[in-house]
Amino acid sequence: MFYFGGMKPKLKAKLFRFSFLLNAFIFLLGGLSLLEEGKYALAILQFVTALFNLFMLLKRISPKRRITLNYIILILNILVAASVALDYYFMGKEKIKYLWFFAAFMYTVALIVKVRKQRSRQQL
Repeated sequence: MFYFGGMKPKLKAKLFRFSFLLNAFIFLLGGLSLLEEGKYALAILQFVTALFNLFMLLKRISPKRRITLNYIILILNILVAASVALDYYFMGKEKIKYLWFFAAFMYTVALIVKVRKQRSRQQL
């Protein structure tokens, strides 16, 4: 998601939580918009993604489950970005689809980096 290195832990935690809250809000609004357009499968995908982002705000999640949840969220973010890009593509939108394809690509890069970091931590 975001890199918050080099800052105080409390501020870092607040920014981390805010980013998941903001993502949940954006996905919720996107899902509502898709419902109005009759695109139910895409709307459900966005609602599920919003819900998983909200789960990251719970404080009673174990660190191991938090890591797994973060992977799930990244995968859902990839799916949402790719589906929005394809939807714009099929609607004939000219430029915005490229932004969403780029977002899907960047979420994929973030997922790969997270997996590699986790594997290197487990080997230590």
